[in-house]
Amino acid sequence: MDLDGELKSLIERELDALGYELVRAEAHSSGRRKTIRLFLDRADQAVTIADCVRVTKALGLVLEGVETLPGPYNLEISSPGFNRPLTKPAHFARFRGESARVEYFDAGGAKTTAIGGIVAADETSITISVDGVERAIAFESIVRANLHPGAEGAPEPECREPRGERRGKRL
Repeated sequence: MDLDGELKSLIERELDALGYELVRAEAHSSGRRKTIRLFLDRADQAVTIADCVRVTKALGLVLEGVETLPGPYNLEISSPGFNRPLTKPAHFARFRGESARVEYFDAGGAKTTAIGGIVAADETSITISVDGVERAIAFESIVRANLHPGAEGAPEPECREPRGERRGKRL
């Protein structure tokens, strides 16, 4: 379940006024209670527990008067974590030089996963280096992308073959 556009816009405006960026928003229903889960970030430093408390209090007051939230709800605020989602072109630009895992549809329509360093990003595409080969990926073809922090001894960046073609299997 996604947040409706008006509610998401209200949350983004409030977060922006507080100095935070909305990275991802999720809404789930369980019985009569709705859960709104927000992942936020700051450009100047990592998100702390104090930040989460501050945002919870501020948004709690704003959301109390919103008619699109009838009935009880839980508000959960979190940092995006080490495997931070990359959901906007600006995120890729900000983390240029970092390792990322990008799931996307290639030109043939097959879902592909590339893991490598972010080389460049603009409003229409990103460039990721996989095994020393740069690959341009249209932003609109990206299904999901996350930072992929490498640990010591982690395997070298790789590019997996499209689903259904691994090990000779077809789906």
